[in-house]
Amino acid sequence: MEQFFKILLRHLHTLWSALTTEASCQAAPRGLWQRIECLLFPPIGDPMRPLVLRDYLTFALPSIAVCAVVGTWVSPDGLMGYDWRHYFSLGYRTFGTSYYPPWIVLIAHLGWPLLVGLTLAGLTLALYQRRSTPVKAVSACLTLPVFWTLFLGQVDGVALFGLTGLPWLAPLATIKPQVSYFAFLARKQHLVALIVWLAISVIIWGLWPLDMMSITEFVAWQQPHDIHLWPWSLPAVLVMLWFSRGDADMLMLAGTFAMPYLHPYHYILVVPALARLGQGTAVLAFAISWLPLLSNWYGDWCWYLGHLFPLLLWSSLFLRRWRSGSRQIILGF
Repeated sequence: MEQFFKILLRHLHTLWSALTTEASCQAAPRGLWQRIECLLFPPIGDPMRPLVLRDYLTFALPSIAVCAVVGTWVSPDGLMGYDWRHYFSLGYRTFGTSYYPPWIVLIAHLGWPLLVGLTLAGLTLALYQRRSTPVKAVSACLTLPVFWTLFLGQVDGVALFGLTGLPWLAPLATIKPQVSYFAFLARKQHLVALIVWLAISVIIWGLWPLDMMSITEFVAWQQPHDIHLWPWSLPAVLVMLWFSRGDADMLMLAGTFAMPYLHPYHYILVVPALARLGQGTAVLAFAISWLPLLSNWYGDWCWYLGHLFPLLLWSSLFLRRWRSGSRQIILGF
């Protein structure tokens, strides 16, 4: 039996290596699969700061501990932490979390301070990975999506923390079926990890992805701050996704326009992209992120001004990418 498991593990390791090894696209690809792989995962420079496991843990663990202190200062009372108290802290799925993955119930074991700690640490780590300057970091931390996520006690910040540790933190990155899933399309290794994790989760919890269909019940509420453009935005989104290949931030920014259920606080996952903009553009993005609050004075239509935030970020990253001289790769030629 021991020999059997050794052989099994060896074959699994060989299979994993074959699936996750990225093709060399510097020379002309030979095989059909290699051509497809280079087309879907183009060799455009990775904007992320490389971190080995030791450096990642050295940065992440103290950040979580320090940021969790903030959660001890602000208790979830009244409207503060409303979603945490009424949904995520219960330890089971209710109507408000029926379309979430089954492991969302484990969030209850974190506690409020650790939820705040993971959210702020995820944002801090994501900005560090993108080599943020102080001005850009402050601009990102003061955006509306960050304040709104913390105020509600939402779990989008946990997903953001998971994105900083892909592929190993895929369970955290997929804890909410929203924008974060688009980030897995940037690299072959991450996409394979997503498929493997989803397969494992289906084995454990059954066909839970079908539960996501219940999101239509929330769309039917027609909340004024639900600013989704589904399905009319899909033609434009497909074009944006094609031009975003290989860039996790751009893929998520494009994906926001394809969500069938979208609130402005969901943009916290793309807030770290401010670190990749010019300082003036980052400050402008910070200001634009607060425009939806004009709805308090000028009507519900102002909620849709929230789309200007991801549109500005995506356009800025696309122009920077286009000017870098990778036009043929971007277009797929």
